[in-house]
Amino acid sequence: MNHIETIKRTSRKELVDLLEKLVDPLITHFDREGPGLKFDTGGTHYSETTRQMEALFRPLWGIVPMLAGGTEYKVLKRYIARLKEGIDPDHPHYFGEAHHYDQRLVEMAVIGLALCICGEKWLSYFNKKEQSQLHAWLYQINERDIPRNNWLFFRVLVNHGFRLNGFAFDEKRLKDDLEAIDSFYRAEGWYVDGYPDQIDYYVPFAIHFYGLVYAKTATEDDPHARIFVERSKEFAQSFACFFDGQGAAVPFGRSMTYRFAQVAFFSAAIFAEIEVLPYSEMKWLVVEHLKHWMKQSIFSHDGLLTVGYYYRNQVFTEGYNAFGSPYWALKTFLLLGLPEEHPFWAIPEKSPELPSKKLITPARFLVTRDQNNRQVQLYTAGLHCEPHTHCDAKYEKFVYSSVFGFSVSKGQLNLRQGAFDNTLAVSLDPERYYKMRYEKSEYQVTEDYLLTNWHPYAGVKIRSIIVPFTPFHFRIHRIETDKTIYLADGSFALGFDIDGVHMQKKMVTESNQMKVSNDEHQVGVIDFSHHSELEYVFGEPNSNIMKDQTYIPTAKAKVEKGEHLLIHGFYGTFVDDAIPAPSCRIEENQIILSVGYDEVSIPKSLL
Repeated sequence: MNHIETIKRTSRKELVDLLEKLVDPLITHFDREGPGLKFDTGGTHYSETTRQMEALFRPLWGIVPMLAGGTEYKVLKRYIARLKEGIDPDHPHYFGEAHHYDQRLVEMAVIGLALCICGEKWLSYFNKKEQSQLHAWLYQINERDIPRNNWLFFRVLVNHGFRLNGFAFDEKRLKDDLEAIDSFYRAEGWYVDGYPDQIDYYVPFAIHFYGLVYAKTATEDDPHARIFVERSKEFAQSFACFFDGQGAAVPFGRSMTYRFAQVAFFSAAIFAEIEVLPYSEMKWLVVEHLKHWMKQSIFSHDGLLTVGYYYRNQVFTEGYNAFGSPYWALKTFLLLGLPEEHPFWAIPEKSPELPSKKLITPARFLVTRDQNNRQVQLYTAGLHCEPHTHCDAKYEKFVYSSVFGFSVSKGQLNLRQGAFDNTLAVSLDPERYYKMRYEKSEYQVTEDYLLTNWHPYAGVKIRSIIVPFTPFHFRIHRIETDKTIYLADGSFALGFDIDGVHMQKKMVTESNQMKVSNDEHQVGVIDFSHHSELEYVFGEPNSNIMKDQTYIPTAKAKVEKGEHLLIHGFYGTFVDDAIPAPSCRIEENQIILSVGYDEVSIPKSLL
């Protein structure tokens, strides 16, 4: 099975039916003994026992809200029976004692959710002894060290759930964790995920998501609940811009295998009954996003969610992505916590009207939208992530796209392995060992341009200025080097599903520009400085998160010792889009860039 029949209506029953189609294929795997569910292979930084436990817990992110809204999933009791085995220290399938920074602490959060939003219903499945065992096993989260990032909310949900249901809880931990989360706040509704330069989807689908669960279930006079609500309203105004008119979100950052969790923030707002946007617009965003994902090849032949993004792919995923991890996407079904009779379900959906350009200063983003609302491009500067896989590609490329996604490197030996789309790669060798920007760089983000200073090698300084005219953009690179270096400036990655020899017929090269197209999209590069060699780079298969084969039009340059200026233009769009002729004029005090009637002047003092 490659996809699930798309949503026809927007009733609660329709979404319950969709959720059941997503989780029903797991039922047969309860026939196998073990501490959880086992339906695939693959390594992680945690054990096989914990991987199976994770696969048992993650579907509950959808099943628990369904219960809270009045619908018991048909095999919920089988989930709970296996959970009871796991929390019993005397049972062979005991989940085990958690360690510091243990993945088992992560999975406790969904039980915290159950205690928060339907505690009485949830606990009715457990007798007194079992409730005591559940409390004891969960309480470990108060006795273990955890990362100082979104993980703090796992402990908040557990302690808040304890408090709501009369269990002993750690009041000081709860207070300290809420204050630490507050310290992550920047402005305009945006947080960092613990680390000062790491901003990604953990802001919407973790920090704001859990904050809205807390706000929904806290007392009216709780100051943290009030703050979470206020910030979520502000956050929604810019975050809605991440979604294009087809319901797709622009992918970037880590944990993209959680797929449709991208829209979970709006589901949480609906559940919390907070109109961060009008209900009609939030409904449109959630439903259209789910429709979009149900059309993708994200399922195994027997209907299980796979690790990957638009297709099964473990190349780009994290060290914490096991076979059950993708079911975190079911957080988007939190809105099922609203009962059938809630007035929300009768509201017709309405597409939000979103700006063509949105500057999000505290998050270091400039979000742009094409005139037909078919593509969102996310320009970034100054982001940095250290402890995870492919952080350079996931955070530090010049632009990310809801249509073309992004690529990660599969090796360093050549440009094909590097798959350097939408970035400038640098090497000391003309053929191998290229690398892209990866550092805590100086940056500026404005409505007209983004600027970063970076240093790929000792004695090499690069200032990159990116000027968007979506779906086109210019890149100005000022290079100071004390040695000969080799540069490769990559365009958007174009997917294809025919033999490469046939793709050659779709390639067009003219003096200083080249483009390649498929039946739906086109990408290209223009060399305005006339110093570069243009090349179609075949990206290593499975390096792109959306398409398993890609071509990346690339401008290559050999740069000798000294100071140099390179100016390239790039675009990625639909084949039926006509791009007005772009222009670049270098004058005495400025560089004037234009596409059609739109014009931006870059003072030479910026170079």
